[in-house]
Amino acid sequence: MAAADCGSFRGAAELLRSQQSSLSRTISEFEHHLVIAIFERFSGGVRPTQAGREVLRLVRSILEEFEALIATARAVHNGEIGRLSVGFCTSLSSGNLQASLLEFKRRFPHVQTCDS
Repeated sequence: MAAADCGSFRGAAELLRSQQSSLSRTISEFEHHLVIAIFERFSGGVRPTQAGREVLRLVRSILEEFEALIATARAVHNGEIGRLSVGFCTSLSSGNLQASLLEFKRRFPHVQTCDS
C-alpha cells in the first residue's frame, strides 16, 4: 500500500522506515507467489498494474479491517466494550444504583447492559 500511495519503493521505504532493497525484494516475492505483477516499474517510480489495483483494493480493505480489530481488542481490554449484567434485590429507585448505572452507560455506550 505504501508503495502505491507514494508512487515509489524509495518513498515507501522511507515512510515505513525500512530499506528500499528489502521492500523491493518483498514485493517481488509477493508478485512471484501471486503470479502477477502488482507494479509497473519505471525510472520515476512505480504504479500499480490493472491486476495490482484490484489486489491493492483488497489489501486496503484488509488493513482497515485489521485496524478495526486492533481498536476493538483494545476497547475490550480496557472494558469499554462488552457486556455488563447487574443483579439486584432492592428497588432501583433506592440508593445510588440507578445513577451509577446511568453514568456507566454514558461513559461506556458500547457495553451492552442487561438488568436482572
